Amino acid sequence: MVPAREQPGAAMGTSEAPPPGPASAEGAALRGPGPSDDSEAAAEKVEVELAGPEPREPPEGGWGWLVMLAAMWCNGSVFGIQNSSGLLFVFMLQTFEFKDDDKMVFKTAWVSSLAMGMIFLCCPIASVFTDIIGCRKTAVVGAAVGFIGLMSSSFVSSIEPLYLTYGIIFACGCSFAYQPSLVILGHYFKKRLGLVNGIVTAGSSLFTILLPLLLKVLIKETNLFNTLRILCVFMFVLILAGFTYRPLDSNAKDKESESSRFSLFSRKKLSPPKKLFNFSIFKVTAYAVWAVGIPVALFGYFVPYVHLITTSAAI
Repeated sequence: MVPAREQPGAAMGTSEAPPPGPASAEGAALRGPGPSDDSEAAAEKVEVELAGPEPREPPEGGWGWLVMLAAMWCNGSVFGIQNSSGLLFVFMLQTFEFKDDDKMVFKTAWVSSLAMGMIFLCCPIASVFTDIIGCRKTAVVGAAVGFIGLMSSSFVSSIEPLYLTYGIIFACGCSFAYQPSLVILGHYFKKRLGLVNGIVTAGSSLFTILLPLLLKVLIKETNLFNTLRILCVFMFVLILAGFTYRPLDSNAKDKESESSRFSLFSRKKLSPPKKLFNFSIFKVTAYAVWAVGIPVALFGYFVPYVHLITTSAAI
């Protein structure tokens, strides 16, 4: 009998592996994903979670028309009252009489000027709250704060408290009610967004034309304080208008909020914090020039609204 021939590697007791061939390459291809593949998959999962579901297509009408009318009322009420500040300025001078007329003019002008400044100064903060809690809650709370500020302004006995009640509280409430009225239009309209924005903006022009006529009659028939109480009706309607800012994906958001409540304490890893301010947009030269140019252009825009009536009366 001829003994079987032994392999040299086995006889020497070495662990030398055979050279890789096609079979070994196929085995490597059939192996499961490694650590690098797991990390890439996890990164892709995080990106998908941060991106969220695709936004719903705007309905281009339907309930959106009611939202448009509510936003039109918001623009008309907020800027109609503010643009009529020259008329209110005259009657404030007559109501709060002082011996030093020049000093009184300056102190009274501060009320309307502070209100106009606070409306636009609070817009970035209002935008953050709109992203966090939604358009409806921000608008309703803002209109309620404006209602409280305007109502409290009708009970003052001197000009100084108006800095707080009218210039800050009322103006900040108007800002929080105004900002969501711009955001919500993009949720309901896309193709007709230009037309809808034009109609909403026309509301401020319409109220600016008609409201001074109404204020002149009201102040003469009653007084300044009762007129402010009547203007509170506009803010009350604005509260009701804010409830029309219905989110399109309300059911999905409700389910998501409920699931987050139950999984709050069982979550091992916290999700990354949401970015509130995106300053990278200022790296775009065109936007930076626009963002700086608009405030400069509006620097003296509201001066005639306050002082035009007294100046024309003196002439």
